[in-house]
Amino acid sequence: MVSVISGEASDLLTRATRPQSLIFTIYGAYSRVLDSWLSVASLVEMMQALGIEEATVRSALSRFKRRGILIADKRGGAAGYSLSDGARTTFDVGDARVLERREVHADQGWVLAAFSIPESNRDLRYRLRSRLIWLGFAQVTGGLWIAPAQLKNELLALTAELGVEKHMDVFSSTHTAFRPTAEAVASWWDLESIAKMHTAFFDAHHPLVAKWSKGGGDSPAEAFVDYTRILTAWRHLPYLDPGLPANFLPSDWPGYKSSDAFFALKDKLADRALAHVRNVVQI
Repeated sequence: MVSVISGEASDLLTRATRPQSLIFTIYGAYSRVLDSWLSVASLVEMMQALGIEEATVRSALSRFKRRGILIADKRGGAAGYSLSDGARTTFDVGDARVLERREVHADQGWVLAAFSIPESNRDLRYRLRSRLIWLGFAQVTGGLWIAPAQLKNELLALTAELGVEKHMDVFSSTHTAFRPTAEAVASWWDLESIAKMHTAFFDAHHPLVAKWSKGGGDSPAEAFVDYTRILTAWRHLPYLDPGLPANFLPSDWPGYKSSDAFFALKDKLADRALAHVRNVVQI
């Protein structure tokens, strides 16, 4: 078993307070309906509402520019940044996984990825393994990885992106023998760690569900702050959790309540948060 809890994946809630993570969320959640561009001044104002100082914002923007995620773009005399084509594609592809509820059926089967990359190209092998984990795949053995069948298209896109087609074979499969599938699933995925992430998300954010359901918050500015933080904490979970069929999970699987909490808040806050952003950028 390769644990999904490695490196940054172990601190999803801490990530939600990091300047770069918050900027990434702001561009992904709001900029694409604003021609993928935000002025530095408007971004600074939004980030200050999230408790981040201007100097920190500017430093983070410079790092995003160096990484090719943002492109310096001056419009109407205002300094700003646009999403790169690659970053926009990443957000467009990720929307369905992050922002839409999953419907997973027990009889959908599995997708298998079998690959062999020579030691002389071990950096590529490491990148592929890391990206498979982030897609939600689990290692069965050696170069054989498995995921629910609905992840096939994402696997094919990753294979093309990394240019590993000649090293990879992809199969559709069912689990036939010699142990219960639920037992096999529990050996392939670190369900305990995934469950802890869901529990941590729910414990941190379910008070906001009550707050907004009871009318405790009402301003677009407040909605922007809450939704941006919630989305930043949430957006990696649907990747680390592959969306396993319910009959292969514990009956008290915490992913159900964490998902309910996120989508309840999304339904309440997303439009109000965008209204606040439009007001800040005056569109």
